[in-house]
Amino acid sequence: MGFWQNVEDECEYLGITRKELAEKAGFSVHTISNGIKRDGMPAADLALRISKVLNVSLENLLGVKNFSKTTAITESETQKQDRKLFSKYLPLVKKINQLEDESKKAVLTIIEKLK
Repeated sequence: MGFWQNVEDECEYLGITRKELAEKAGFSVHTISNGIKRDGMPAADLALRISKVLNVSLENLLGVKNFSKTTAITESETQKQDRKLFSKYLPLVKKINQLEDESKKAVLTIIEKLK
């Protein structure tokens, strides 16, 4: 995944909109849309501001694997596990969300019975 897709995923995870992120980080909301379309990288200072607003490491947003544990922003193991689960099941949640209300209820009933 690219930088902007990782930003989108983090926003979705945190429940903040593109507009809120843009306001807090001090940039235009269109910057995200343009970044996703172009699959480009923002300027370093903007990327850093975004990482601070989202409270995730810049390495995480850049998709760098196995980065040093001495990064300025650290997460607890629980937060890391939550993020992994969120990323893993986000496509499924999106599909369920597209269902009609009755179908959503049926899916939830099935899940509850599996416990």
